[in-house]
Amino acid sequence: MSCFEITAESKNSLARTGILTTAHGKVKSPFFMPVATKGAVKFVTHPQIEEMAVECVISNAFINYLKPGLPLIHKAGGLHKFMGWDKSLFTDSGGFQLILEHFVHEISDKGVSFRNPFDKSIELISPEKAIHIQNALGSDVAMCLDHQPQFGKSRANYLDSAIRTIEWAERCKTAHDSNLEKTNKNQLIFGIAQGGVHKDIRQKCALALHKIGFDAVALGGFGIGEAQTDMYSIIRSVKEVLPKDNFTYIMGIGSPLEILNCVENGADCFDSAYPTRMARHGLIFTSSGQIKIERAIYKEDFSPVDKACDCFVCKNHTRAYLHHLSKTYEQNGLMLLSYHNTYFIANLLKEIRLAINEHRFEKFKKDFEQKYKSK
Repeated sequence: MSCFEITAESKNSLARTGILTTAHGKVKSPFFMPVATKGAVKFVTHPQIEEMAVECVISNAFINYLKPGLPLIHKAGGLHKFMGWDKSLFTDSGGFQLILEHFVHEISDKGVSFRNPFDKSIELISPEKAIHIQNALGSDVAMCLDHQPQFGKSRANYLDSAIRTIEWAERCKTAHDSNLEKTNKNQLIFGIAQGGVHKDIRQKCALALHKIGFDAVALGGFGIGEAQTDMYSIIRSVKEVLPKDNFTYIMGIGSPLEILNCVENGADCFDSAYPTRMARHGLIFTSSGQIKIERAIYKEDFSPVDKACDCFVCKNHTRAYLHHLSKTYEQNGLMLLSYHNTYFIANLLKEIRLAINEHRFEKFKKDFEQKYKSK
């Protein structure tokens, strides 16, 4: 039985709404997962995340394995209880870190040898260990260890990474299915299709992962330099070879326009640190486009960040105040701006779901893009 049920579909695009069922509840899709790398979203609290009606977050399995460590998290009752989060929770495998040269010591058929960012020691994460860690953390969805190459590599490199991803995926699935590893019996496991912008490699990788028997096949390796149009084309091409009810998770994407276009092409889920990272750099989302809050034009601007936004930041603070906090490096400024950007994305997904259900997604997308590009 599929973990994902489609509830409404657009007549003129691949956009759809649905329900992802996990051990901690049902999550309405399409949805965005704020990134809680160390068990917390940067400068945004869990109660604030819940206020935004966010139903799912994603945390970094490798980092939590290193600190605070599996024994302490086990003693706390699992990652959900340790974090104080009782809704759905994904954990990633560490595959995305493969594009960070300072993080990776060696990649081999055995797995990935990472540099421990805390003490610089070398730690081998095999497919089996990646699954053991995530199963022990107790997340609702575990992601396979995949081989994500850096952007701009040759076709041969992408083919090699896709083959290794499939080989690792088979080992991940075997480990997850075994009685030894399956302490978290209700945990879902997703494969991750690689292949860069090569449609045939992506399709073959996705189809191979589906045949292995994962609960869903996600798409990784985006948001690292490829053209946006290539990403949308790859999403469509992969969906052509997978069952219609495959839950389509696009990893690492979090900008408003990319989310809209991915949804148009059939995406159901996203995660990214982009909203909070941009907030820390003073780049703020608004319904009429992005603004750089540190610019001098906002010094005496006593209007809200976004008149169309009903978050508490826009209701209570002006651009001038947030400009002042940003220019004086006040930590409260980082909190307020991070809250707004996260709320903006969460609310955008809420509006997207409503538009699809009411069969007006194409008009909503066109109107949003016209306003957002006006800056």
